[in-house]
Amino acid sequence: MAGKGLNRQALVPGQGSVFIVGLAGPSGSGKSTIARRVASRLNGHVISMESYSIEMNHLPLEERAKLNYDAPHAIDMRLLESHIRDYASGKAIEAPIYDFAQHLRVSDRFEHVPAKSLLIVEGILALHFAELRPLFDLSIYLEAPDEVCFHRRKVRDITERQRSLDFILWQYKNNVLPAARQYVLPSKRYADLVLDSAGDLVTVEKSLYDALVEKHAVAAMQ
Repeated sequence: MAGKGLNRQALVPGQGSVFIVGLAGPSGSGKSTIARRVASRLNGHVISMESYSIEMNHLPLEERAKLNYDAPHAIDMRLLESHIRDYASGKAIEAPIYDFAQHLRVSDRFEHVPAKSLLIVEGILALHFAELRPLFDLSIYLEAPDEVCFHRRKVRDITERQRSLDFILWQYKNNVLPAARQYVLPSKRYADLVLDSAGDLVTVEKSLYDALVEKHAVAAMQ
């Protein structure tokens, strides 16, 4: 690829406008891990659509836990879109912080995301929303078999989100898989590039990195 051999200096403040990447794919496809790694190499930032889940803090924990966070209506689109547009114009944003163990948005703290020349927006529905797709300079879809995605999600939910195996199985069967088939998989057709993420994530990282740097170089020449 044309981007091979380029380093993080290819995308730094002062070298062109902000480059926005939309990174979609089913839960467990490796989006968060890959996005963080690539953004770190290219001096950029990542925002996760999960953190923009609608605020339902008024409900008891038991009810919050049963909500379908994988459906489009669960995303605070007004806030997310405004933040992406602000970042694209060179403004820092105060991204929401979400407590996934308690299923609630933290009301008194935010993540300060300073403006840089690269932003990766990662989430299962990143390519689903028609209002977001025009904001992306590059759209990527990661795909992997259900069994691979479920195993990765299970490990994450147990170790990072303090969830029981019974709840993980219930949520995956009733919310995650149906939403993936109804909303996530159909959005693959909007991707500029589809990457198989079932295997070594280091290889997937390199493919995304090369695609991003190449597309940025082409855009800079236009």
